[in-house]
Amino acid sequence: MFIRTIIADDHPIILHGARVLLRNARIDVVGEAPGGESLLTLLARQSCDVVLTDLTMPGEGLDGLELLDRIQSVHPGLPLVVLTGTASPSVLATLMQRGVRGALDKAADFDELAQAVRTAASGQNYVSQNLRSHLEARDLSHRARPATLSQGEREVLEGLRNGLSINTIAQQRGRSPKTVSRQKSDAMRKLGLTRNHELHAFLQTCPISGSSND
Repeated sequence: MFIRTIIADDHPIILHGARVLLRNARIDVVGEAPGGESLLTLLARQSCDVVLTDLTMPGEGLDGLELLDRIQSVHPGLPLVVLTGTASPSVLATLMQRGVRGALDKAADFDELAQAVRTAASGQNYVSQNLRSHLEARDLSHRARPATLSQGEREVLEGLRNGLSINTIAQQRGRSPKTVSRQKSDAMRKLGLTRNHELHAFLQTCPISGSSND
């Protein structure tokens, strides 16, 4: 099966590596983009069978769910395979619910990249082995439900989503930076997130909600 693929990532070394791996697997790479806006421009003039894109590409200001939604709106039915640095069940559940055909963690085996593209091109879903192990270890339907965050924690996450620093959030909310940092850490713990890049991916893909008081 001849598969034409477009790849997008804001790291040149990732673009190069993905191109080499796919071409070695006899998958044609017909275009490359360094960011979300570039990817949309490329898709407007170059047809393909699968898009392989990083989830987080902040350089051009368009990434995450916004980018995926734009692609699906303009190119409905085009299979999307997403590279992600997070194994958060909430993020993964949101991606699959939004129609993404494949999800690969950046520590996946080389062979899985071509396998994910081929599976997506055939109309099936593919989740890399590392991500599957996280999903199988937890009940996905339960983990995908929003965690119970306090109002203060939600306010901190909303501020971070809007690009504010801890100090700016503290000033706006009349709290100390230490309190805001604690609320950020508490929110991450409740959401099952351990690293800042996982939090960034969550803020791009998942709603922020909760019902408890501070």
